[in-house]
Amino acid sequence: MKYVRRNINTVFLMLGNSCNMNCAYCLQHPLVHKALTREVNPEIYDFLEEVINENTRPLHLQFYGGEPLLYFETIQEVVAAVKQRKLPMTFGIITNGRALTDEMVRFFNARNFTVCVSWDGPHVKETRGYDVFSVPEIRERILALEHLCLSAVLSAKAYPREVLQAFQQISEEYSAIHGYQIAVNLDEIMDTGLPKKDLLAIDYGRVAREMKEMTLRFLDGFGKRVPLERYTEEAYIRQLFHALKEFYLTGKGKWNRYTAACGNGLTVLNLDLQGNLYPCHNTSRKVGTIRDGYFSYLQRILAGDHTREHRKECLSCTALAFCQGGCKLVGDKARKESYCRLKRAVFTPVLIAIQQYGQKLLEKNHGKERNHQ
Repeated sequence: MKYVRRNINTVFLMLGNSCNMNCAYCLQHPLVHKALTREVNPEIYDFLEEVINENTRPLHLQFYGGEPLLYFETIQEVVAAVKQRKLPMTFGIITNGRALTDEMVRFFNARNFTVCVSWDGPHVKETRGYDVFSVPEIRERILALEHLCLSAVLSAKAYPREVLQAFQQISEEYSAIHGYQIAVNLDEIMDTGLPKKDLLAIDYGRVAREMKEMTLRFLDGFGKRVPLERYTEEAYIRQLFHALKEFYLTGKGKWNRYTAACGNGLTVLNLDLQGNLYPCHNTSRKVGTIRDGYFSYLQRILAGDHTREHRKECLSCTALAFCQGGCKLVGDKARKESYCRLKRAVFTPVLIAIQQYGQKLLEKNHGKERNHQ
């Protein structure tokens, strides 16, 4: 397809809703009301092939649950079908890791899967009810994965520095095996209807202080070799630095979006095994099927995205460069009470520290120019 292409980079394949854990902050608990089918409609492969043909780079297929490892046979079936058709794809999976087996590790490694394990650090039992890294055989399997990412959710039981320090210990152990470090990701807790609010009792001052301190350390070592013992902290702050650079330098500080920055429903498709499409992979409310006309599907996606309604307040927010309107699943009440406040506590200190650093560089260089005159 040469003109008016669908620009799609990722498809979340929604395998089912079953899970072997009961995380206190789970997005899906308030949002999922219908079970997904476990039978694969072969038409989804035709659909994926069509999407690939419209785009110039390989499509990323992200296997998603519930807990996707509970659907390992389906994952094997889908990957085999994709390979048989020789479709250019990369694969990933987001998992709690609890059901990981040696067979799964071999399968994921052989097919270059990126495996992202959700783990919240030292207080994980209070947020997720189970600590996969406290079980020796599971820990060993996770560390055997060749493309490992750790992801945490910041909350009243998981603050940035302690989580990254816990990640650091895992990363050093992982590096001793593979010769390279893990990838890291931190998300902020979102209240989509949480029955218990204790994880929202966050010390925002502590969050802001930790973010400022980590950013200042990052800037102090800017351009220098990163000490291995600070790898995970450095990797996280560097992500935020590049987000800021992308927004202000590449994007010239303009926020022209009227839809959620995650791209769900647009550049990111959410597909179940029967061919139904969803506005997000964390909800059971479908908006169409792969057989629908694209314009009709698009209208339903846009109708459910309220990002534009928050545009005025977002444009005046110090977290805009990072958050860019936030999640479309979070309601107005939650945005005002916790969501936006946490975003500002995480991102504002980073913005201010980098702005001050840039100003000092300008003043220093300007002083040098005056001395040469």
